[in-house]
Amino acid sequence: MNKKIPMTAALLLGAVTFVNAQSLADAIKLTEKEQFEQADAAFDRLLAADPANAEAWFYRGENFFANEHLDSALISFDRGIVANANFPLNHAGKGKVLRALGRKADATAPLDRAIALATEKANKFPKPAVSNAYREVAAALLEGADKDFATAQTHLTKAVELDPKNARAFVLRGDAYFEQNPRDGTTPLDNYKQAINLEPLNPLPVSRKAFMYYRANNFQGAIAEYGNAIALDAAFAPAYRGRAEAYLKAREFDKAAADMNKYLELNSANMSARVRQAQFLFLVGKYDESLNEINALEAKGVKNVTLKRMKAYDLTEKGDFAAAHAAMEAYYAEQPVDKRIALDHEYMGKIYLGMAKAVNEGQARGTNGNTTGVVTNPDGTSTLTFKPAPYDSLAAEEFLLGARMDRTKEHLFIEAGKAFSQARAHDRAIAAYREKIAAKPEVNDWYYLGNVANRAKRFDVADSAWTQYIAKQPNIYQGYLYRARAKAGADTADVKTWAAKADYEEALRKMKPEERDRAKADYEEALNFMGLYFLYDKTAMDRAKAKCFFEKVSALNANTSITKQVNEVFLKMKELKDVAPGDCEVL
Repeated sequence: MNKKIPMTAALLLGAVTFVNAQSLADAIKLTEKEQFEQADAAFDRLLAADPANAEAWFYRGENFFANEHLDSALISFDRGIVANANFPLNHAGKGKVLRALGRKADATAPLDRAIALATEKANKFPKPAVSNAYREVAAALLEGADKDFATAQTHLTKAVELDPKNARAFVLRGDAYFEQNPRDGTTPLDNYKQAINLEPLNPLPVSRKAFMYYRANNFQGAIAEYGNAIALDAAFAPAYRGRAEAYLKAREFDKAAADMNKYLELNSANMSARVRQAQFLFLVGKYDESLNEINALEAKGVKNVTLKRMKAYDLTEKGDFAAAHAAMEAYYAEQPVDKRIALDHEYMGKIYLGMAKAVNEGQARGTNGNTTGVVTNPDGTSTLTFKPAPYDSLAAEEFLLGARMDRTKEHLFIEAGKAFSQARAHDRAIAAYREKIAAKPEVNDWYYLGNVANRAKRFDVADSAWTQYIAKQPNIYQGYLYRARAKAGADTADVKTWAAKADYEEALRKMKPEERDRAKADYEEALNFMGLYFLYDKTAMDRAKAKCFFEKVSALNANTSITKQVNEVFLKMKELKDVAPGDCEVL
């Protein structure tokens, strides 16, 4: 969910008295500063004094929405509609929650109602109020899995036309442009600058600009802009949190910790701030401390889906895969599918890989035979009771989900391919590697694809993959050796083309002396093939050369099955026994 917090109370307060406007403005500022519990208390006081204040109900709903309490937000928006059915913003808020909950069809009616009420001449809303209705409907359209960027931008354009001073509309338009196309920073930046020009003392648009830099991996730029936001308002807590995360990415850990401590100091009475602290502790690798904070919050009765997510992550990093799996299942049971993020699937994939390893180790020890097993983690933590299951394949499926959700996680296609390969689902591994290449091709992708294709005996696929790899790494012997394997594998007992000869020769040329010593089995493989070629190929038969290659294999003494076969069979066979070795240097 995108937290689109209201920019300033001054935008929507035409319908209440000056005294109430000031009080409502103070409550809204608490939401902006992520002091959600204090904001809720302030809204309670306002609504106790004036239960019919539809605008206060709207901002109370916005406070709940920003704090990810969607059910409470929906109740607040509904109460606002009861208080004043003609006030459009609560209809927009209701539609936003419904979209965030994945109920896109149900959201249509309240969103249409918001626009209809705002534009109804009989209601006589001033242009700024109509502008705000278009803006809030646009915000709603940017929620949920199926965001409607086109209609949202149309509404935002209308909002700006109606009220060129609607700073929040410019911020939201910048957010929408950036989310739709993160590679284009110019258009979002122009909109954030417009908002800053309209409200130069407001830290929120500056923070949005900083977040844009953060998402673009310009961490120093983000740090500077968050600093500018703090200079405008030293109590603007979200800027400290954002800068802490930027410092963390820039590996300036002491500064990150200092900013996070400041964030907690400013929000000391907020459980939501402690939830963020648990997240931060996870990010800096303090998994035990993060778990302690999560357990403390849960003991206080805090129910937060993010805590469930972080608990699963922490337990995964600790290697407690039994507890991690239970925690992730509990999180999945509560979090709608369209609200899960790519990292969730990445961690579930890691959990399944851990379970696969536990299963394999348990079966290797013969724990309860082959039907069930019990494995206790080395540190004595949770015990995993398992039954044989395709955990590697389950891991691969999770990695695929993560990779397809987030285009910055293309590496998960590789992890999926590896997991499928471990499960001996080689065709699926090939498909995963091909998806990676289609998304963002890198030289090692062809290595992974060629390797699994060789194992799957898909020699045509392997040949093509190694050809691509060689084109990108022409001076590395492995590409030639592995393409030679593919060509040799394509030969049959009845049809021996010896097409691999040129690649084995090139592998021998490319191998450096230290590589021949370090990778004796690879060196031996190429030498042995050349010996077989000159021994058996009818058009190139040269027994002197064959013996030369076989003697090189014997002298190398790699202690493999090839070594044994050469020593016990080929060097003793009558066709070679009395043949003097010839010259077999590959130039």
